[in-house]
Amino acid sequence: MLHSLKRFPVLAGFVLMFALTWPIDLWAAADSHDLTSVRIPSVLPLFVGYGFVVAAIVMTGIIDGREGVRSLLRQFLIWRVGLVWYAVVLLLPAVIDLASLAAHVMLGGAAPDFGQPFARQIVGPSGSLWALLPVFFLMGVLTNGEEIGWRGYAQSRLQARHSALVGCLVVGLVAACWHIPKFLTEGSAQDYSFGLFVLDSIAKAILTAWVYNSTGNSLLMATLFHASLNTSAVFLPVLPAAIGDVRPTLIGIGLHCATAVAVVVIAGPARLTRSRTPARPVEREPTTQQHSELQPPRSTGTGTCS
Repeated sequence: MLHSLKRFPVLAGFVLMFALTWPIDLWAAADSHDLTSVRIPSVLPLFVGYGFVVAAIVMTGIIDGREGVRSLLRQFLIWRVGLVWYAVVLLLPAVIDLASLAAHVMLGGAAPDFGQPFARQIVGPSGSLWALLPVFFLMGVLTNGEEIGWRGYAQSRLQARHSALVGCLVVGLVAACWHIPKFLTEGSAQDYSFGLFVLDSIAKAILTAWVYNSTGNSLLMATLFHASLNTSAVFLPVLPAAIGDVRPTLIGIGLHCATAVAVVVIAGPARLTRSRTPARPVEREPTTQQHSELQPPRSTGTGTCS
């Protein structure tokens, strides 16, 4: 059993992440259609992301030991990355969403009503969006544990043997599939084509990898970026579930893809960063022989994290 886990660490990690999170999301999806006899506690789906934390720590402990776990968790303490990167992770998602709204209007669409984003369904008709915004963002930072799984565990291991771009394609596709229960949930923000979501998920995986790599494997910055992406989508009137029009979302996905392509071209597909300081590789026990889920190790070994 342990031999199989060490031979296919990324695959095993994905399986454990799904096993620890999908039961809750599937319960929530069924409950939204009144298909369950026991109602799901409303607070439980908010903390489903901690399944990624448990999965990443358990798998890292099995494969890399205690030092590997300490190295993984220390990535949340990397915060001295420069003000420019804080501006990128906090503002870029909103800039892209605002640009999609501007393009929508220029193409003849209705002017956006900034008082009616998807967040209005959370706060109610008379609630204050401005009061909810920092709370929503902070909750996203504290409760969304996806980044330690996608970036800290899976992507870094894939990129130890493959290019950063290959890692993004794998993680982006798997992350999109992980969201399938959200598409089955009544009233979910994922109220558009799953194919488009897959494309957007891969583009966002590239952008997040760029942030993660360029900030020296900072899971803090990756988590802040993830929270900014979610907050922007929920508090700006771009989601079809809020405005009844899919075009702003289509334009936004196109802009995410265009930005991701620009990152690949400028930063390079191998490392997705122009930083001269290479990303720290995942620490592994020297006696553990691991095999790639995708192909044998390269002899030239261009390893990075994203």
